Amino acid sequence: MNIMLIEDEKKIRDMLRLYLEQENHHVMAFSHAEEALKTFALTPVDVVITDLMLPGIQGESLLKRIRETSAVYVLVITAKNTDEDKLKLLKDGADDFIAKPFKIEEILYKLNNIQKRLYAVKTVTCHIQDHSFVFDENDMRVTVDDAEIQLNKTECDLLLYFIKHPKQTLSRQQIIDHVLSESDAYDRIVDTYVKTLRRKLRHKSIIETVYGAGYKFKGVCQHD
Repeated sequence: MNIMLIEDEKKIRDMLRLYLEQENHHVMAFSHAEEALKTFALTPVDVVITDLMLPGIQGESLLKRIRETSAVYVLVITAKNTDEDKLKLLKDGADDFIAKPFKIEEILYKLNNIQKRLYAVKTVTCHIQDHSFVFDENDMRVTVDDAEIQLNKTECDLLLYFIKHPKQTLSRQQIIDHVLSESDAYDRIVDTYVKTLRRKLRHKSIIETVYGAGYKFKGVCQHD
């Protein structure tokens, strides 16, 4: 998963980053909320892990700013552990919290459960204008105009990555990192896969080329 970590204590930040990366998560680590918010506006994020006691913008304010634009999963690390504190965090939009001091296993177990929910196998119906298709991840196929079209593993992973980050500009390097990391892929390989997906989905405009930046999935999808 793409995880944004905001923790001003370097020792804790480095420890969390090490363990999370060992679990094959992509971690963007920050000591200040200001820089984290700038990156959050530009980069797909699956989970935010943040401390409350931060320099500059405090964790509570960061949480409210995130909730103005996103429903991303937010896990709060806090030394505040009264019932009132916990209720306020939930009211402000936190999905879960972990009290300090904590065991790293607790965070890893929580993230594993989150990942299972985020990447659960589902059938997805996507629309753009008067065009639609049904994507079945389990069977790695799409149904377009009642015709079943088989996808290979990479095409399936790429389509799923687009669906999970709708209307976000994804750079070629992001696609390589998250979909083609086990290959020697380069920019033109990404272009080829995108071109193939457009052809199989029978709608060129469903994946928009953002010149100089990457690609943007324009479909509106509903999980069945």
